[in-house]
Amino acid sequence: MAIYYSITFAILVTEMIAFGVLVLPLPSRWRHAMLKFALGSPAMAKAMYFFKIVFGFIFVLFIDTISRLQRIDSEVEGDQQHHHDYSYETSIKAKKFYAQRNLYLTGFTLFLSLILERTSALVLDLVQREEELKKAKTETADVTKGQQRYIDMEDDYKKKVDVLNVQIKELKRQKLDFDTLKKQSEQQSKEYGRLAEEHNKLERSLSTPEAKKDI
Repeated sequence: MAIYYSITFAILVTEMIAFGVLVLPLPSRWRHAMLKFALGSPAMAKAMYFFKIVFGFIFVLFIDTISRLQRIDSEVEGDQQHHHDYSYETSIKAKKFYAQRNLYLTGFTLFLSLILERTSALVLDLVQREEELKKAKTETADVTKGQQRYIDMEDDYKKKVDVLNVQIKELKRQKLDFDTLKKQSEQQSKEYGRLAEEHNKLERSLSTPEAKKDI
């Protein structure tokens, strides 16, 4: 196997490992930390740029492998005189086998790279949605606490209003009692004044000379 196909095989194995890590049921905290490191690291950005160039070369190898298979098929069809030459047939079959192997190797590497990119995008979107959901739950909890605080304050105000209403009723009752006592006091004062006036009249009438003569 040539060096570039060995590198392609190593990239394929790396992609399989990365895909396995992505689909593992890891805790969202660990997954978020891994994706945050992968997306925020400058070294990872450079590595992704390098891998894009490498995948370009792998695509070129894939096209070259397809062309080589076509050349082998054309060679087999053009060389019918070597039909009974077993060494020649073995050589052609070996070339075709290696070309097919390289085709599958480069094709699966490219296909898995697309799957890996899409899966990482979906996992990243899932992690972001989980963060948004957690943030929404926190905000909802804060709003609920605020509403509960306002409800408690409203209940306290209602209790205070009820106490004030009771006090107002008591003050009104006391005012009514005071008005009643005031009226009774005024009536008694008027009655006392009337009786005092009659008493004074009687004393004046008894102090006159005619009254004394009669006595």
